[in-house]
Amino acid sequence: MHELIAAPYLDHHLLVRPGSPKAARLPVHRYEELHTAPDTSAAPAWLADVAHQAWEIDLSGRRLGETVLVRARSPYGYGRASYELNLGCNYDCVH
Repeated sequence: MHELIAAPYLDHHLLVRPGSPKAARLPVHRYEELHTAPDTSAAPAWLADVAHQAWEIDLSGRRLGETVLVRARSPYGYGRASYELNLGCNYDCVH
């Protein structure tokens, strides 16, 4: 499972970690570098630095395909959102 998500969002490009409130803004050329890189390539040094500084994750020697999910741009020009389901609670419980 991936640890980070790189995604275009409206006029920006973001790097986020599921479950974390922190995010990093990516320059367009850095997003494009991730988007066009093969899944089998190693994480670039700049990405390893950002992941370590923001989330204390060690990406050294790890492949992009196992650590980063790179979302494609929407063909309709809008921002995409994602969420994860929690099988324990659907916010319709008594507590």
